[in-house]
Amino acid sequence: MTRFTLLVFLLAIASISFGQKITATSIGNPEVLYKENGVSITAQLTECKNEERNEIMHFKILTMTNSNTAPAALKVREDMYYDTDNGQCRTCDNPEYTFNFNLEAGEVKSGNCYSDSNPALAVFVSMKDGHYKEVLSDFKMNVVRLH
Repeated sequence: MTRFTLLVFLLAIASISFGQKITATSIGNPEVLYKENGVSITAQLTECKNEERNEIMHFKILTMTNSNTAPAALKVREDMYYDTDNGQCRTCDNPEYTFNFNLEAGEVKSGNCYSDSNPALAVFVSMKDGHYKEVLSDFKMNVVRLH
């Protein structure tokens, strides 16, 4: 039994040392983007700091919640406007920004600062002192409840 405990401990240490060190800090209060019949989508502005790369980015981290006792399906189009696009929507005509989500009864899906999460649930806002100079100026979600 002690070998098993030692093995689990070593695997945990190895995964931490090979993973990126990213800290996430919420900024302000969450914003409700959609709320209908027990299903809601909120956005939390979050600072994501990658210690290894010395990068600080801001994202709107989305959380989808189904508080019903039955599953729900959503079709979501994310419309993003950036200050460098002269008021034009960058993603409105791009089908890559239309997503289908299936939420089981009571399920919560959230994005995060790590690249392993669903990219549809982390919307790039800005980067502090970095390569990307653009800033999200408006974000809208068109949500269709499929069932």
